[in-house]
Amino acid sequence: MSTISFLEANLQHSIAAARVISRIVSVKGIDMALIQEPWYCEGHIRGLNIPGYTLFSVHGTDRLRACILTRNKTAWMLPGFSFRDLVAVLIKYDEEGAERHLVVCSVYLPYDSEDPPLSKEREEHVQYCENENLYLFVGCDSTAHHSVWGSTNCNSRREALMEFVNYSNLEILNQGNEPIFCTGIRLEMIDITLGSLRLLVSIIGWKVSSEPSLSDHRHILFTLQGSVPVCLIRNPRDTNWGSFKGDLRD
Repeated sequence: MSTISFLEANLQHSIAAARVISRIVSVKGIDMALIQEPWYCEGHIRGLNIPGYTLFSVHGTDRLRACILTRNKTAWMLPGFSFRDLVAVLIKYDEEGAERHLVVCSVYLPYDSEDPPLSKEREEHVQYCENENLYLFVGCDSTAHHSVWGSTNCNSRREALMEFVNYSNLEILNQGNEPIFCTGIRLEMIDITLGSLRLLVSIIGWKVSSEPSLSDHRHILFTLQGSVPVCLIRNPRDTNWGSFKGDLRD
């Protein structure tokens, strides 16, 4: 069965980390990259301009903290559910001959926010997916510690986030206890992957990458069983005009 490859990464606004992501995405042919805290300079996300890929993010003067990079030609951003810290993209893919619709989100939850980790807008987003019978997948830098997803301790943000996960019927897809956030003084698991219950059997190979990321966050790699429908595009510049005129005369 064909698969769709994913990568999750927090770049911590680093130009070096952005260049690493660009290289990995290009070399490995990653289909979708869910990115938090991209390198943002002079009002634009920088370092992720890769031929053949589309970068989805909102526009604004504030420093953006979430984006999605994809080469999927059947992807559309959902403007009503995309903000500075959340970008939502709808994709279509085939699973055993059936067409599925999946909403993919890249989410950054600010550690210094006075609001609960998951706001009302994000709850409305989950409710929309349930009402429209859409699969939902979330790559999230939660900045929340909880033993459920492998953290060494629990902080004050954990309960609100766990309540949201239980309320929304999302499953934590993290596997193992390999730390993702790594500094000289601590190792933690704060980046989590959430998905609809129906995706549990489709997400395979979830792992924390051992490759250097040039960020305090290590990369997460996994695949989704399924294939993206082939999108046929007519490019007039590639027309063989001699053959076309001959066929036209015939």
